[in-house]
Amino acid sequence: MLLLSRLAIQKNYIGGNILKKVITKKSLASTVLALGILVPQAAPSITYAEVMDKDVVKLRIMETTDTHTNLLSYDYFKGTAADKVGLVKTAQLIKQARQESKNSVLVDNGDTIQGTPLGTYMAKINPLKDGQVHPVIRIMNEMGYDMATLGNHEFNYGLDFLDETYDDANFGYVNANVYVDDKDNNPDNDQNKFTPYKIVEKKVVDENGVEQTIKIGYLGLVAPQITDWDKAHLDGKVITKDIVATAEKFVPQMKAEGADIVIAMTHSGFNGAAEANKNAEDAIYPLSKVAGIDAITFSHTHKVFPAADEKSLDALFKDKDGKVLPGVDNVKGTINGVAAVQAGFGGEKLGLIDLTLKKEDGKWKVLDSQSSTTQIYDAAAKKPTVEADPALTDSIKAEHEATIAYTMGKLGTTTAPIHSYFALVQDDPSVQVVTAAQKWYVEKYVNTNAPEYKDTPILSVGAPFKAGRNGVEEFTEIKQGDLTIRSAGDLYLYDNTLKAILVKGSVVKEWLEMSAGKFNQIDPGKKEEQALLDPSFQVFNFDVIDGVTYQVDVTKPAKYKPDGTINNADSSRIVNLQYNGKAVDPNQDFIVVTNNYRAGGGGNFPGVKGSKYIVDSADENRQILMDYIAENKEINPTIDKNWSIAPINGDVNVTFTSSPKAEEYAKITDNISYTGKTDDKGFGIFTLDLSKGQSPASGQDTPEFTDVTDNHWAKNYIDSLVGKGVIKGKTDTTFNPEGIITRGQFAALLVRSLGLSDGTLTVEKEIELAYKNGLTTMSPAKFAPNDAITREQMAYMTVRAYEKKTGKPYKATKTVTYKDSKNIHKGLAYSVSAANELKLMNGYTNGKFEPKTSATRAQAARVVYDFLNK
Repeated sequence: MLLLSRLAIQKNYIGGNILKKVITKKSLASTVLALGILVPQAAPSITYAEVMDKDVVKLRIMETTDTHTNLLSYDYFKGTAADKVGLVKTAQLIKQARQESKNSVLVDNGDTIQGTPLGTYMAKINPLKDGQVHPVIRIMNEMGYDMATLGNHEFNYGLDFLDETYDDANFGYVNANVYVDDKDNNPDNDQNKFTPYKIVEKKVVDENGVEQTIKIGYLGLVAPQITDWDKAHLDGKVITKDIVATAEKFVPQMKAEGADIVIAMTHSGFNGAAEANKNAEDAIYPLSKVAGIDAITFSHTHKVFPAADEKSLDALFKDKDGKVLPGVDNVKGTINGVAAVQAGFGGEKLGLIDLTLKKEDGKWKVLDSQSSTTQIYDAAAKKPTVEADPALTDSIKAEHEATIAYTMGKLGTTTAPIHSYFALVQDDPSVQVVTAAQKWYVEKYVNTNAPEYKDTPILSVGAPFKAGRNGVEEFTEIKQGDLTIRSAGDLYLYDNTLKAILVKGSVVKEWLEMSAGKFNQIDPGKKEEQALLDPSFQVFNFDVIDGVTYQVDVTKPAKYKPDGTINNADSSRIVNLQYNGKAVDPNQDFIVVTNNYRAGGGGNFPGVKGSKYIVDSADENRQILMDYIAENKEINPTIDKNWSIAPINGDVNVTFTSSPKAEEYAKITDNISYTGKTDDKGFGIFTLDLSKGQSPASGQDTPEFTDVTDNHWAKNYIDSLVGKGVIKGKTDTTFNPEGIITRGQFAALLVRSLGLSDGTLTVEKEIELAYKNGLTTMSPAKFAPNDAITREQMAYMTVRAYEKKTGKPYKATKTVTYKDSKNIHKGLAYSVSAANELKLMNGYTNGKFEPKTSATRAQAARVVYDFLNK
């Protein structure tokens, strides 16, 4: 009877399918009674393990991904500790996860060797030598990885470097959709560049403690766009094929060769609109429908799946109304029923897939699964969950210290702080510095190598790479003072190369329409809070185009979806698009400077891919930025406000998120305020006043003042300052160069020149900033801002501004003597001598300084111009 009862339970079917729920003692008794089976009391009790655990194996798959050379918990761009990243901490999570499971495998999903200055140092500054093991591979060897696949950034340094790096791996690595370019246009004889898959026999212990063998198949896949993004390295060497089509080819082959389970290690992200066989970049959704795949480890977009709860699940997994897409189970961690995991970025998470496998008819099948992630930092408690592995930390000490030394190399200085806290809502200095460098490079190239294009306008594209994509700490913030190699890496994160393409004005317009998809549609009649930014739109696709002026009307729907497909063909968010003050002609030619990623079609911007190259450079955008800073020695990061969000008529409450650290910068604006609140990810919530717009202050549209003729001695100084947004005319057509300038007005010019104001603040606020930053010792209440400034007062304030700019006091080496020196205020005499020695101010040809004379607007322009160029 005991034998019969066991058989009855093992054969308990509903509709021919074996029950997958856990059999409890109660359900066991019910089953026995229902079958009318008598079990003698003397017979031993029957447990679940006796009945079901035979040939049941629990297998844990652990995933790391998108490490981007964040081996240590250290931010090379800021020179500080970074608790939220670091593979040496993830290693501790892996040790814990291994202890919790009898059977486990560890895989990496790519993008390991690029991303921080450590990656740059190992690839470009001190490249691998024979016998040297890349620190990434060295650590992975020590951690005991079973398998890896390649990410798109593995190709950034070329195939030779990739091979040299991974040749030292003690683990296998696979990729199935990169093929050797045999140039015969016959797909039937294409040969894989890498090993497409591996089937590994894994010794496991089942739930009864019996050793079993499971054949695990590892299939590697990568976004096929790598041949566009790294064209300079890959063109003529390799081709790529569709992710889903590749899986449909190899998965049946792997099963036929004996793979019990197939893990699709796919360096691709999730996009609910992606379709099979269309070379989708983020193809996980259609991939999950390929028969025979038992688990998917994915990556590329730096997101987390499954998330802690539905609220924190990224918008990529939801529809426009915020509902989780069909087929996505965030609780169980499956996509279309297939176990899946994505472990974020930089080692912040360890992805886990726990499979329950059952052998039926001699074949292992997935009985159940549960996906999850663990983390190295507890955001709620604001503290790490694990300490760094000391042995792993010591193993890369030499490369770490060499990288720090490399990043500290000085390039130049900045006259004001540079940050990206507001880069997604208004014109931004961190982007403008990059676009200026790119334009500088192409202007020189065209003049020397392509003079036939010397009259073609040059526009420059930049995007805020560090605008919170990977967390609240990932923003650029560079203090006033020295600019180093570290600073350049902070401003330009990726190892892109510069490209300049020839496009029509119509393409420029659509380029900006695509970029404007970052904004949600704002209802001007709604008074409730409205979030401005669409989190499903990647920050690195928010392109700003410098060289034209434009506004974005966010009350209209986006024309394009984040993947570049049409959202509303009739919409037009970009308004007032002008070049040199005139509407952009759709048929006009423009040279647009960008990078290899965008020029190669990255982001699916309309009309860009396939454009004619005017400059096809192998020089990195970041190196060009470094050269630009070094040549100019000093950077003035004053924004030109060439773009803005169009004003909205209505009492709207528009919010956006940024780092809470941005509060101090919000205080010096007149349109951004910090609410004091944070969201569930720790981002600060700010309000943006859209009742008024920002006027462009671009030098390309400098007004012609009727009272400043071409031969006026101060014309160049005035035009330069007007172009930088430092000074304005008295009217649209007059400057009044001989008119007096007040104390308040001159203080405002210095504050703007230091980058402490963008010119949109009231003079009262700018005077307050002058006092707080030491340009004057008189409080705003005693400052007398409407009094005309005298020449000796101008000297004093300018020297104080110079000291603020340099960060140290300045003392003249000698006292300058004028015929009227006795008239100089005793307390200001040292400033007059210092201003003379610094070549900021001097006396008249009659030998006098005339300290009590009121300064003119033209004189003030000359002094501030010289100050800016110090």
